[in-house]
Amino acid sequence: MRSFTNKPFYTTNYFFISLLLLISFSLFAFGVTQQTEWIDTFDQFISNPILTNLSPKRTAFYSFVTGMGGTNVIILITLLVSLYFILQKKDPKIAYSYIFHVVIGAGLLNQLAKLIFQRTRPAIEHLVLQGGYSFPSGHSMAALICYGGVVLLVFHLTRRNWIRWLACLLATVIIITVGISRIYLGVHFPSDVIAGFFLAGSWLSLFAAFIR
Repeated sequence: MRSFTNKPFYTTNYFFISLLLLISFSLFAFGVTQQTEWIDTFDQFISNPILTNLSPKRTAFYSFVTGMGGTNVIILITLLVSLYFILQKKDPKIAYSYIFHVVIGAGLLNQLAKLIFQRTRPAIEHLVLQGGYSFPSGHSMAALICYGGVVLLVFHLTRRNWIRWLACLLATVIIITVGISRIYLGVHFPSDVIAGFFLAGSWLSLFAAFIR
């Protein structure tokens, strides 16, 4: 009875967080479409320290890391996680929900946003080949949606706090590093990355409400 009465409370919180993150994304989207001065200041403030420390070793590192938010890796992780729940946990509902979460959030939602805002990529040297529009960052969104979703499933599977916190730590490091890599490699503005995190976080909160 206790868990039943708590469920609506937590679910409401997730929806509230989702709304706040969506509003935050909207503020960045407005700044980008209106080409406001604060967006330019924000981008320069974050990108300048990153872009002034280029080196072959860093380029190799970030070129590797950025792949962790790429399509191939995200598809692989999604399949492995889904197969684990189908074959090992005998819970296809969770597996299909996770697939839906990743495909819609990291795929369709990102592409729809790119088509709406159609922001061109930074006019600097791109250290990796990257086509399409810039806002919001697809790799950043995919990383947060995919690895963040895995963390939620870990919380769903176990009550051991050390496992939960380890999953949070690893996911956070991967997500943040993927975001930085997109700026370092010259294919995204910092506002693309942060806005991508906001939009992905909003979608992830809805997934959390469903899992709860």
